[in-house]
Amino acid sequence: MKFTLPISPEYVAHWGLWEAVREIYQNALDEQTHDSSCVATIDYDAELDNIRITTTKGMLSPESLVLGKTSKREDLNQRGKFGEGYKLALLVLSRLGLDVEIYTHGERWIPKLEHDETFNSIVLSIYTEPFEPRNDGVEFLIMGVDSCQWEDVRKNIRPWGENSNTILEAPNEQGRIYVGGLYVSTVKGFRSGYAFAPDKIKLDRDRGMVDGFDLAWATSNLWTGVANSRAVELMNEEAPDVRYVENQANVTSALVVKQAEYFHQKHGYDAIPVSNQEEIEQATNAGMRWVLVPKTVKAVLRLVKSWFIPSTDSPVERLRKFQKNYAWQLDSEAKQELEAIIESMDLKTKVEVSQLGR
Repeated sequence: MKFTLPISPEYVAHWGLWEAVREIYQNALDEQTHDSSCVATIDYDAELDNIRITTTKGMLSPESLVLGKTSKREDLNQRGKFGEGYKLALLVLSRLGLDVEIYTHGERWIPKLEHDETFNSIVLSIYTEPFEPRNDGVEFLIMGVDSCQWEDVRKNIRPWGENSNTILEAPNEQGRIYVGGLYVSTVKGFRSGYAFAPDKIKLDRDRGMVDGFDLAWATSNLWTGVANSRAVELMNEEAPDVRYVENQANVTSALVVKQAEYFHQKHGYDAIPVSNQEEIEQATNAGMRWVLVPKTVKAVLRLVKSWFIPSTDSPVERLRKFQKNYAWQLDSEAKQELEAIIESMDLKTKVEVSQLGR
């Protein structure tokens, strides 16, 4: 039997071997996540130059060849959600000239790129034939893959556990992001690599891009629970890895405790953290010893201890600063009333000063 998938060979032209293997192995891992009794494996036969991806449970049906057909769309624990992955993988592998065989419940499937008269185009065809069952699940054989190509694939796969949300500190992992055990992309600016569960990070269809906010939020969440000098260093350097620590931490968070310990040991208990010129001037005028730190560091330190910098400004000056900083939060009536109060106080002050000068 033959199934014809009208997909152009040029579709997802930027995909290569890794992207194709990723989609197939992703489906295997999703089957394992769905059924804990299922085991997903990927291995390489150096003698035959074959990549073999298997599951001990599950099956493929003709229905699964429909582009966009998937049962995983609403399951946040699943890596694939678009119903395109393995179909496009077969297209790419065929385009690369690699032979592929699929064994599923007494059938062998063989994909080929060939001309179709109906569409007058080269399209993907899937040939199926009866075959002695090899196991109770599904097996993909990708043939003609040399050891160097396999090594490029292997480095993009990490051992996976259900709760693997991990910071990767090895130098060669800097900025590398893995989701569900599979490499997604390398993000510039991030100082460490990270592995996340599928429900922690949203991915685009190509699994090649992560949302910047989602990533920084998730990495900050990991670092909030870390108490070491590396975490403190990242905060003091304002690394994107810890951008949202202040939004997720509390007074007992490991990083908060460590940051406070580091600050007090280095600067003493009488030093106060400041993060802008206005605070520097206020602390200086009040005769207090200050240390300039990033805003996020100051916010974290103030979870542990509050500092009050007495103002040397006049009441009118303080109200003017308040007006400048917070007027946007007031409605028009409140703004007018505040302005009237300031003007009244300012006029009174000027009159008193004038009378004193007589």
